[in-house]
Amino acid sequence: MDFCFRRAFTRGLVTVVTATTLALTGCSTAIYKVTGDTMNNIGQDVMLPYLLTTDDTYIACASGEALTPLLLSFSTVTTPPDELAVLMAMVGGSCATNRAFEHELQFIRYSREKNITAAQDERIQSKRWHAIAATRQFSGYQSLVRAMGEPGGECPMFKSEFQQLIWLMGSGLGLQAALSDVASNMQVGVPFSIAPKAERAAACLDTPEGNKRWWGLPKAIRAALWTIVPGITPKGMDPWAEMDKARRIGMQEGVRFPSALDALVANNASNNERVRMILREHATSIKSTASSKEYKLVDLLASDQLLQISDRMWMQNTGTRTPIGAYGTFWDDKKETKKLDQNLIDDLL
Repeated sequence: MDFCFRRAFTRGLVTVVTATTLALTGCSTAIYKVTGDTMNNIGQDVMLPYLLTTDDTYIACASGEALTPLLLSFSTVTTPPDELAVLMAMVGGSCATNRAFEHELQFIRYSREKNITAAQDERIQSKRWHAIAATRQFSGYQSLVRAMGEPGGECPMFKSEFQQLIWLMGSGLGLQAALSDVASNMQVGVPFSIAPKAERAAACLDTPEGNKRWWGLPKAIRAALWTIVPGITPKGMDPWAEMDKARRIGMQEGVRFPSALDALVANNASNNERVRMILREHATSIKSTASSKEYKLVDLLASDQLLQISDRMWMQNTGTRTPIGAYGTFWDDKKETKKLDQNLIDDLL
């Protein structure tokens, strides 16, 4: 009798524990899903708009790297936040690119000093960071593909301006991933077929309204790709003239990303005079036109890229970065000599 009681009690206890475990597990899954949906909504509706208005690119970089694993981890229990992942990849990719650039500057410095071993080590580290940048940027492009389809075909039906932004940034990430991979010696294996797809994707918003809303970026992306990819320039179009138009729109709107793109492709084409012109123009523009309040971070990221180009040029020619207060000027600029008033000279004699 006692044995039968113990056996019945044991069966009952196991049943209760099993049912409780299943209930708690199901409850946890539901809680995680709600939390994931909430985090996704907060990220898109609150965190991202705030991040885009920040004036500290270093904090934005650190935030992007720190929060990406948290936000994307909820993709295991709810709808993956692919649209948000595009912009997080953009920020994370820029962090890696910045570190690659710092090692590139050290490579230039050591090369000038004939310190070959140290220069080689800096070049290796730079290529490693370019590979990390390519990986992050390509993952952002893949997030765009999952969220809105593969760029290069028919234009999507945009449900919001946020989707337009994601479309532009994600397409641009594909191009950046390919270029970063080239700089890394093709460690990642990003397909360069992304480049013409990015051009056709940007064409979806290359309209007067689209360029006005997005600071000339659709036109800038297309024109930049026309200078890089052979055979895709429409008949009768001048890539550099189109870049000029895009750059002017960006300066007017206070988001000078087209200026950064223009300088990058001009530098790639070894057009040093155009690079200098863009840097001088940008230095004047940031003094006369404030950054867009809504997209201040994008404007400042563009300024960082242009300063990096200036630093590289100064380092190659002088051994130092751009001196403080000298952005927009160059080491070989002719110094203006002020003529003294003749009457003042006569008074001194």
